[in-house]
Amino acid sequence: MKTKKIFPIIAAATLLGGILLIVSLNRKSSRQSGDLTIDGAMVKEVESMVRLCSMDIYEETPVKATIGNRHLFGRITLKGSITFDLERIVLKMSGDTLRVQLPPEKVEILESTDKDSYIVIDTWNDRFMGSGSFTTAEENKIKEKVKQNAIKSIYRKGYVKRARAEAAENLTAMLSALTSKPVVVTDPTPEGNLR
Repeated sequence: MKTKKIFPIIAAATLLGGILLIVSLNRKSSRQSGDLTIDGAMVKEVESMVRLCSMDIYEETPVKATIGNRHLFGRITLKGSITFDLERIVLKMSGDTLRVQLPPEKVEILESTDKDSYIVIDTWNDRFMGSGSFTTAEENKIKEKVKQNAIKSIYRKGYVKRARAEAAENLTAMLSALTSKPVVVTDPTPEGNLR
């Protein structure tokens, strides 16, 4: 399985613009008063920037399934991502420290739309002269089971744990730079939230 971070150019440009805006607001605020504070509007701005913390997933998986006396063997290409549920992020100011609780992750796996992303290599039936063909509905059930197994595998292999650790690291660095305040990012579930 290959993984890579997503840092699109558009997101980088948006992040840079947001940083410049917040830095200019901080400078203006610090010129007006001796104490630098973070208000609700600035914290809301930070929430939208957390979307940069994610991971892409690409996997070619063998498919082996049995329904009754019929068997199928094939290959499927899965694509997906690990992102974070921003509606559940917890941001709190405690003295001069911004405390952030990393939200639950979202693991999404989909069948690739690339050409030949699903190939049936062989089908057969245990009964003599029995049909080995599968209906579209049966194949869709098989694909759904493969996707669910891939999600469990992603947790088992530690990809979610690594994505959460990188997200906490990235959030700490980004928020420290944006706010010029100490930032503490806590992760209540470092292994992830397999449902």
